[in-house]
Amino acid sequence: MTGETRPGLRPPARLVDIARHAGVSTKTVSRVLKDEAYVAPAMRERVMAAVTELAYVGDAAATGLRTKRSGFIGLVIPDVRNAYFALLTRAIEERLSPASPTLLLGDSDEEAAQEERYLRTFRQQRVDGLIVLPSGAPSLPDAVSEIPTVIVDRTVPSVRKTADHVLAGNRRAAERLVGHLVKHHGLTQVALVAGNTAVSNVRDRQAGYARVVNSAGLQAHVTAGHSTPDDAAAGALELFRALTPPFGVFATNNRMFWGAMAAIARLGLHVPHDVLVTTIDSVGEAVVTGLKPTQGVIPVQAVAAKAMRLLAERTQDPTLPPRTESVDIDIEFGTTCGCIPLTSPLLMGPVADP
Repeated sequence: MTGETRPGLRPPARLVDIARHAGVSTKTVSRVLKDEAYVAPAMRERVMAAVTELAYVGDAAATGLRTKRSGFIGLVIPDVRNAYFALLTRAIEERLSPASPTLLLGDSDEEAAQEERYLRTFRQQRVDGLIVLPSGAPSLPDAVSEIPTVIVDRTVPSVRKTADHVLAGNRRAAERLVGHLVKHHGLTQVALVAGNTAVSNVRDRQAGYARVVNSAGLQAHVTAGHSTPDDAAAGALELFRALTPPFGVFATNNRMFWGAMAAIARLGLHVPHDVLVTTIDSVGEAVVTGLKPTQGVIPVQAVAAKAMRLLAERTQDPTLPPRTESVDIDIEFGTTCGCIPLTSPLLMGPVADP
C-alpha cells in the first residue's frame, strides 16, 4: 500500500514507493529521474522498470516548488465551436514540443465572468504564460502584470497599452471585401451582419464596411449585436426583407455568415444570383452545399508563431515595453460572390440551413 485510498481508486505512486519497489534509496531514484551522471546502468534500469510497473508520473506541484515553474501555459478562447478559434488552438499546441509546457484551455463563451474564473484558476495554478482572446475580465490587467501574457485576435481598453498583442488587419480586410461587392460587382445595396460590436475586431470590421459604403455614397444596412447564428438569422431576415435583389452581404465572422445564409434560404433567395455574400474568419469549404465562401482568412499559423515568440521573449525579459504585432488577412474569392462559377446542382436552389 502506498497510503490511504478510497474504494475503487489507487493512489498515485511516490518516490518512496519506487525506491521500495526497486530496492534502492529515494536519493538514487531522484538521481535517475533527473538523468544525473554517475548512476550505474543496472541501477538505472532497475529504477526505470519500477517506474514503469508502478505507472509513476511524478508530482508537478512538488516540481513547481523546486523549479518555480508550473509547466503550464493557459489559453483562453471565446468559443471553442468557432472554427477559427479551434484552428488557432491547434496551431498554438503544435508549437509546444514534448519538453514544452502543457496547454491548459479555457472557453469563456464570450462572457467576461467566465473568463474571470479561468484567469483566477490559471493564476492560482501559477501558469508560466497566458495567451488570451479577451472578453473583458476585470482581473486581466492583474494577470498581465503577474504572468507573461499575449493578447490575441482582439483587445480591451484595460490592457491595450500594457500587454503584448497579435492583431489581424480587420479593417483593411473588411474594406477589400465590401469594396469588391461595390466596385467589382456594381452593387448599390450591401448589408452588414455583425456580431457583438463591443469586441474590438468586430468594431474594426464594421468600420471598414462603413468607410466603403460612405465613400460610395450608399446607404448603410446594418443588423448588429448578434452572438449566435440563430440571432444573426433573425436580424438578417428582417433586414433582407427590406432589400431588393441583387444585393450584397458582409458578415463579420463565420457564425454571422451562417446566420445570413439561413436567412437567405428562408427568403427563397439564391446565392450568388440574388445575394452575394462575403465574410471573415476561415469558414472553409462548406462541403455539404458545395459552397466556397468569398472570405478573409486569418493566417492562424502566423498568429500562433508570433504569439509564441512574444510569449517566449516576455518570459525571458519581463521588462520589455509592450509590443503589437500585426498579420495581414488573406482574401479568398469563391462561389458566394460569383467569382468562381457554381458547378454543384445543390446550389441552383436556396441554401439549406447549416
